[in-house]
Amino acid sequence: MPAVQPAWPAPLSREAPRLHAADQPAGGGRGAASASCAAGADAPGPTDGDRPRHPERPGDPPMKDPGRPANRLLWWLAKKSFSRRTVPAQDPAQARRVLVVRVDERMGNLILLEPLLDALRRHRPGVRIALLAARKMESLARALRPDELFLIDKRDFVRRPGRWLRAVRAVRASAYPVAIDAGSWHEASFTHSALAHFSGAPIVCAYRRPGPTLATHTVTPGPQDEYEVAQRLRLLSPLGISAAPEPPRLELGGRAADALDRWLEELPWPRIGLWPGARKSENRWKLSRFSRLGRMLGDAFGGSRVILWGPGEEALRDELARLPATVAAPPTDLFELAGLLRRLDLLVINDTGPMHLAVALGTPTVALFTATCATRFGHPAAHARNLVLADPAEDEQAQIERVEAACRELLSARRPER
Repeated sequence: MPAVQPAWPAPLSREAPRLHAADQPAGGGRGAASASCAAGADAPGPTDGDRPRHPERPGDPPMKDPGRPANRLLWWLAKKSFSRRTVPAQDPAQARRVLVVRVDERMGNLILLEPLLDALRRHRPGVRIALLAARKMESLARALRPDELFLIDKRDFVRRPGRWLRAVRAVRASAYPVAIDAGSWHEASFTHSALAHFSGAPIVCAYRRPGPTLATHTVTPGPQDEYEVAQRLRLLSPLGISAAPEPPRLELGGRAADALDRWLEELPWPRIGLWPGARKSENRWKLSRFSRLGRMLGDAFGGSRVILWGPGEEALRDELARLPATVAAPPTDLFELAGLLRRLDLLVINDTGPMHLAVALGTPTVALFTATCATRFGHPAAHARNLVLADPAEDEQAQIERVEAACRELLSARRPER
């Protein structure tokens, strides 16, 4: 049974089914984006492999430079606060115990880490993987099936320093020889860098970025429109691992799905989910277009529409719930949400955390990209369609029809036998 620090309930342990995903980055395959990048990025430029990429270099990732004096002082203090363990020189490619650090509190970022953990298991049979994650994300972190789970709240450094220090000491006591700083590739995260260093691991792998570093092995990020999973897999190169990027997969919400069956059985097929919200307002497709799409899908397929929502999205939910044959989903926790997504025949959703969850669960998903890069955040999965809707000059009716066509294609593969 996976060990956890401190002792928490046992995590999920069954192997999840492999998704039928294209064995290539998001530039191709059935689930590939219909344009290179929703933000209209230029084609990637050449790489030199030796220097961190700067926004001044066309096509390279727009990295934020943390090299201001105050930030440099933070890095220096971090080095002085905790030292690395002194051990004989090691080859990272021989490591059999690896700590992965990802402590931000956004659902999508943690889900996108799953393929990295999976690649470690496949390429290093018997490897022991520990994950240092945000305490708030415990349930989702467990679904990634680490062998050992450490939880920390970065706010405890100020609010509850004793608990923060105990968490860091628990990580250090486990003496992992390799730590991977899995923070964002496009900007330096002092929190991730410091926690990877504080682990005491003599080998710390991280992205090469402008400014100071606490890492011993650095990796140059790829082009800014590269599939996010491929970007993260680059962190495994110091360990001698080269893996093809595949969409995340999760085993989550099975029991909750069974519990939802009674509620869902009253809804006629197809059960189509609409999620009009997103954390960032610019990532939201216009509500009026969601409404028109809902009516078109009802006319074309009958069935029912289920409006999904998160905190602060009640007004969006209520507006769409007025459509015929439409119901609003009840409030859900993570497991209930996963169970509901598993039971949908189709989901139309903006670029937001639950989009990654739906794809990881195998739900047929039409992902809408109004402001973000579709080749970066869209998944090249057979059950996903990534549509770029960023052109303000595109005719509204034509845009809605594009989305409806993607829905029709995915639903055709889900139609039950009569």
